[in-house]
Amino acid sequence: MKHKGFIFDMDGVVVDNHTFHFKAWMEFSKKYNFPLNSEIYRDTFNGKTNADLFRMIFGNISDQKCKEYGDEKESWYQTLYKKEMKPHTGLVEYLDFLKAQNVKIALGTSAPPMNVDFTLDNLSLRHYFDVIIDGSKVEKGKPDPQVYELCAKELGLAPKDCVVFEDSLAGLQSGKAAGCSIIGVATSHTEQELKIYVNQIIHNFAEPSVFLL
Repeated sequence: MKHKGFIFDMDGVVVDNHTFHFKAWMEFSKKYNFPLNSEIYRDTFNGKTNADLFRMIFGNISDQKCKEYGDEKESWYQTLYKKEMKPHTGLVEYLDFLKAQNVKIALGTSAPPMNVDFTLDNLSLRHYFDVIIDGSKVEKGKPDPQVYELCAKELGLAPKDCVVFEDSLAGLQSGKAAGCSIIGVATSHTEQELKIYVNQIIHNFAEPSVFLL
């Protein structure tokens, strides 16, 4: 294989769940009375940590207040998504394929630990990942490269030897800035939007091209 490390974003990549996050954010926006619609969510929310988002919305609030807002919003999301959750198409088979190739696999996400646990444990995916970097482990959220730099470092690899799967524009910028190869996953953005940042685009992990990386 061309790459030694494979790094997956979570929301929109491991699971195609943005509809449920958007619904939860819309409920949150109604309660706290700030403007939000599908365009704002798509263009400015995807890929960012909760702390970054809550400070964007409410100003310079404390870490504790960010956590309180985060727990509230993610509880709504988990309630909405739990009965519908499933791995993205072809993901499990692809992870099995990667494990058989003895490559290293990481999860690099802006999501809080409670959502990482919710996703990986309910879908029995945790054992696939050698490294997990979530939003609590970075000081700077995407599009800063820190999350993918940390993933590569924890895998014991140079970023140039890793490929990143990302659906958000901020995430694609993050992976590119880290020096990784990047693959766009067309779940939250169209191919045309993704092409600004990346040449190779997939819709799911059943596509033959992913087995050539």
